[in-house]
Amino acid sequence: MTPQPQKMHLDELDERIVWELLRDAGQSNKALAERLGVSESTTINRVRALRAAGVVGKAHVTIDVEALGFNVQALVFVRLRPQARPRIKEFAEMAARIPQTINVFFMGGNDDFVIHVFCTSTGQLRDLVSTRLSMDPAVATTSTQVVFDYIPGVTRMEHVSGWDEIRAPIPA
Repeated sequence: MTPQPQKMHLDELDERIVWELLRDAGQSNKALAERLGVSESTTINRVRALRAAGVVGKAHVTIDVEALGFNVQALVFVRLRPQARPRIKEFAEMAARIPQTINVFFMGGNDDFVIHVFCTSTGQLRDLVSTRLSMDPAVATTSTQVVFDYIPGVTRMEHVSGWDEIRAPIPA
């Protein structure tokens, strides 16, 4: 059995490091240290500890999927049959392994999953939904919504000062 990462208490510097990595995971350790006003050894050791604790995972790059020929993005809402509830994890793993899948969200509410996919065409999207998802015996229904545009929130966070602002109550 794989050991679970230890929970760690995050101090203010840890939170600032996570915030800066969220905004730009590809920045160098030197740039991160300069931005935070601390030594490079401090940031590299802190980032290592955050990774070991599972607070920070792999860095991801944001890509323009249309530049790669994937002109259609969609959200596929999936409801499983009631008798298929024991297969929830198995279904989620299967959906995540579909090559066109970007994200799989396990949901509460009317639908069990929302699967974010990108495809080369509406024909490829139709085939993915009709053969890979709808034909699965665990699936009761699917509903597909085409995404016209996608704006990753973390790339637009210059106006947010940090975690405390996000934690704050929503003003009335």
